[in-house]
Amino acid sequence: MTLVDAIETARTQWPSITIDDTALAQLVEERGEGVPACAVDLVLARACVAGDAAAIRYFERDMFVRVDRVLGRLGLSAADADDIKQDLRAKLLLGDRAKLAQYQGTGPLAHWVASVAGREAIGALRKKKPIDALGDDDLFDTSDDPELVSLKERHSADFKRAFQAAVADLPARDRAVLRAMVVDDRSVNEIAAVYGIHRVTASRWITEIRQTLLKGTRTHLRKQLALDDRSLDSAIRLIDSNLDVSLYRLLHDAA
Repeated sequence: MTLVDAIETARTQWPSITIDDTALAQLVEERGEGVPACAVDLVLARACVAGDAAAIRYFERDMFVRVDRVLGRLGLSAADADDIKQDLRAKLLLGDRAKLAQYQGTGPLAHWVASVAGREAIGALRKKKPIDALGDDDLFDTSDDPELVSLKERHSADFKRAFQAAVADLPARDRAVLRAMVVDDRSVNEIAAVYGIHRVTASRWITEIRQTLLKGTRTHLRKQLALDDRSLDSAIRLIDSNLDVSLYRLLHDAA
């Protein structure tokens, strides 16, 4: 899909949103990696960052459904979940450093938003409910995909082993960065200060580490199970949708 196609698809999917075609093209060019896989989602995200009211309405309508499921599975009260969603809206959409500007379109926007929400929920769970009290099945979001339900029922233990092996394969620095972010709740700016790097570099490190972790998990799954590429893709989507909570549990125990 070309960027022009992505913009037209976004305009059809989310009528009345305002898109700065030139600014979006410049952003994609500056990334130097071509048009991302989820370019349509990137169009919506950039319209939201630019403050377009219609885009923000569509964003909340389409993306917070998964957020509600993530928070529901984590056992938060309705009041705590509402507080987290309000904080999440502010962090994602408001101000010069709106977190949504970090979204690069490499994966589905709904998964990215749910991952950020999971990280926010971890902070609340530290005070309310031990994450270790959650069963592994609670961490897998399968409600919108029957194929994922089947995969979870058959292979959830294999997913866990593959994920643990992929984390163990990471260099020590990468595990330390993940622990700082997920377990110690350090911001990108704080991680950048620790390593003496620019915050943009720190943000890129985190993105690359997460991508490496998912690729490693896929490699270990391929070794363990006779799954075709489609099933492997589905398994990685399942793991990615709960990455931060799974990392918290694993890295917190290893700390």
